[in-house]
Amino acid sequence: MRDKILLRQLQALPLTAKITLAEQRIVEWYEHYDGKVCISFSGGKDSTVLVDLVHGIYPDVPLVFSNTGLEYPEIQSFARKMGAEFVRPKMSFSDVISKYGYPIISKEVAEAIRYSRKIRHEIKENDHSRTVCRREMMTGEFGLPDWKLEKSARMTHRMEMLGKYAGSVPETYEAGDLPFAGLEDGKTNSMYNKTKWLPLCNETQFMIGEECCDVMKKKPLDTYQKKSGLFPYLGTMAEESRIRATGWVKHGCNAFDSGKPKSAPLSVWTDQDVLHYIKKRNLEICSVYWEILAVDNQGFYYDPMPGMDCKLKCTGCRRTGCIFCGFGAQHDPEPRFVRLAKTHPKQYEYCIKVGQWVDNPNYDPAAPEYDGEWKNWNPKKIWVPSKKGLGMKKVFDDCNQIYGKEFIKYE
Repeated sequence: MRDKILLRQLQALPLTAKITLAEQRIVEWYEHYDGKVCISFSGGKDSTVLVDLVHGIYPDVPLVFSNTGLEYPEIQSFARKMGAEFVRPKMSFSDVISKYGYPIISKEVAEAIRYSRKIRHEIKENDHSRTVCRREMMTGEFGLPDWKLEKSARMTHRMEMLGKYAGSVPETYEAGDLPFAGLEDGKTNSMYNKTKWLPLCNETQFMIGEECCDVMKKKPLDTYQKKSGLFPYLGTMAEESRIRATGWVKHGCNAFDSGKPKSAPLSVWTDQDVLHYIKKRNLEICSVYWEILAVDNQGFYYDPMPGMDCKLKCTGCRRTGCIFCGFGAQHDPEPRFVRLAKTHPKQYEYCIKVGQWVDNPNYDPAAPEYDGEWKNWNPKKIWVPSKKGLGMKKVFDDCNQIYGKEFIKYE
């Protein structure tokens, strides 16, 4: 039975054992679909290791790259060099932000904010269920996190939870009585507690959302896979997020039973495994990473001897996803936007500056200021990208005003 204890045990295995496990999963996936498979290639180091493993067994498996326009130019060039087929989204990133909101904090938080800001008129006056909906969105389903559910089942679950609590709110109900802050059985430190982000939800005048990855990356790849009939290998790892760790517990490396079947042969690998594999195999990776060197306890770099047990680190970029993405920026040990300003000033200027005020397309003049204890988010004007830039300086400044000037470093 898969659980997080087993995951940690597999993550602790030596690299040679992980290579064997990954190769087994690659073969299982290939044989299950009679060779109708592809590699979803991001251009990053993890994907490059995946290509090396897959092509070491099946050299003709094709690569597909979702060219969102948000990658480093070096990543796009490297994907072409690797022979990947390019697919593209139907919307630009600025259009996605204008429609769905800026990607800030995390996907879970952004989704909770996006839904909790919706205004509903169909619920009877003095019925607390409207407030409860906001509260459950900011807790992750009354303690049940969104990431435990397939996306298609989330709305059903939300409606079930609303049905459970609507009309049964205690007469003594006050703000915070229900598990708005992820509080259950007296616990106050739930990992799903999102009360920290209420000021971001209620006090800012820009939309926040998590849809950019779906629109910019997943939909073009889904379209490609439907047309080609190929089932993808992905270079993702469980250590990257709680969502991916939970996905491994539910499906394993090869998610045959998922709504969208996919294989992640590197699931039990760590970032250190990837770096050591690259050094061991002398793989060419994208130039944006610069060199892979060992780093000592004082933070000094050195070139390790072959087979040496040491901690490795990229001297250039540590992550090469969408360069304008704000998800997780508050946790960066080496702030991504500060680095972007130094290495790619043109892209930095487009990301940070300009922006514009526009009429809020969702503004409702008939909406009440409050639904129970919940203050509706209903500004007349909102901040969005312009043709000349994404305007993320204001987004970061507003976050820093709420959570401290060093919360998101960008200059």
